[in-house]
Amino acid sequence: MMAQHPPNLDTSLRNSTIAGAIGMFFFMTIQNGPIPLMLEKLGAGGIAIGLTTTLFQLGMIVQVPATFYTERLTHRKTFFSITHGLARSFLAIPGIYMLTAKESLSPAILLTLAAIGLFGLVAQSSSPIWFSWMADLVPTDRSSSFWAQRQGWVMVTSLTTVAITGWFLDLFPEQSLDGFAWILILASVFGIMDIVIHWFVYEPEPQPVNRSLSAVKRIFHPLENPDFRYFTLAMCVWFFGLGFFAPFMNVYLKTEFALTYTHLSSIQMAGMLSGVIASFVGGHLISRMGLRTYGLAMVLTVPLFSIAWFILNGQSSGLLPILGKVPQPVVVLCCSSIIAGGVYAAVGLLQFNLLGVLSPAKGRTMAMAVHWSLIGAVSALGPVAGGWVKDWFTAHPPNLTLVTGTTVSWFQIIILIHDAIVWLVMFPLLLKISRKEGEWPIQKGVAHIFFLAPLRAVRNLYTFNPLLVKPKKR
Repeated sequence: MMAQHPPNLDTSLRNSTIAGAIGMFFFMTIQNGPIPLMLEKLGAGGIAIGLTTTLFQLGMIVQVPATFYTERLTHRKTFFSITHGLARSFLAIPGIYMLTAKESLSPAILLTLAAIGLFGLVAQSSSPIWFSWMADLVPTDRSSSFWAQRQGWVMVTSLTTVAITGWFLDLFPEQSLDGFAWILILASVFGIMDIVIHWFVYEPEPQPVNRSLSAVKRIFHPLENPDFRYFTLAMCVWFFGLGFFAPFMNVYLKTEFALTYTHLSSIQMAGMLSGVIASFVGGHLISRMGLRTYGLAMVLTVPLFSIAWFILNGQSSGLLPILGKVPQPVVVLCCSSIIAGGVYAAVGLLQFNLLGVLSPAKGRTMAMAVHWSLIGAVSALGPVAGGWVKDWFTAHPPNLTLVTGTTVSWFQIIILIHDAIVWLVMFPLLLKISRKEGEWPIQKGVAHIFFLAPLRAVRNLYTFNPLLVKPKKR
């Protein structure tokens, strides 16, 4: 029996989008936002910085055992609200400590890691029911357009958050931690506001679960579908690769080139601006070429943008709109991120769509839990591995120089390993997902996205721009 959608479905979908947009302040903070920079300033090493992501990902393992309880619930919203509201309040604790402590601030490192770890354990216990709740709520024929639009608006607020964060941190003295403290507190407040607004999102009645199967069979049942299995493994590799380099990107730029927080925010904003456009366009592309082709085209191009990291020169500068004269790394990475951000956002959009499509209607909560638990278990190793590479190559720097004269550092090594993971492991796994009838071949998808569509856009701009078209004679 299919879940009945309410007459005010549009209102619920709009509320979900608003809630997600507001909650992004929290997630942009806890997921590799200013926290690694804060820990670096507190004196934390590479392993400790990597743990900020590892603890977040490791909490996902609790999803499977928690699902045996949560899938019995007839009202998922209450449990979700209590657990996520409590979990998001934890982040304010290290912020309050840094504002009020009169002695050493070094315990803030432990408090921050503890807050992230507790968030992971408490919040992840109810995360699968949110995904199953949304999958039951959003009609299949509206899934691609809804998730594309939702992600687009969420990235708009992410863009605003990054801009405000960089500006806000630069208001404080270089050695002060008060700016970081206030950001942790405000992120916690916005995270709780997200939960409050979610209360006004309609919750369909969940599909009944087949309890005749044993616990082990219920866990492994979703993985019997080869497409779901390959998709899950591919996303495990993707999140491992992200965790391998993302927590250390700003740390490298800050320590190697002494960029300001505004500079760092500008690089992120360039990528997010591209992500906003890609999110709104993504739903249209998915409808035309199919989920599998769209995802393969995006993943295939991801490592190409790593070239930017090998042409940085901290001794030169350039010009950017609004910012004016800035160091050359800011110019290079902003230009690269204008396209790369859209590609990375597209992979996220692919996951939301495929997860809903490939998970079974019955036992959906368990399927979501298995998917995210495996991602958590595998990706939790990424930041620790990246931190180990950082610490080892910091102690044993390679005696190499880039073409720009910049010394090859631990971060270039991390980027090369990340690229190898994406091309040699993730891409072949996605390639194993069955090609549905009507989906385009991968070659056609790549040509359309990166060659034909841009050429058409230029042609249309020329054709319809009245400043470029000569007026017709009467």
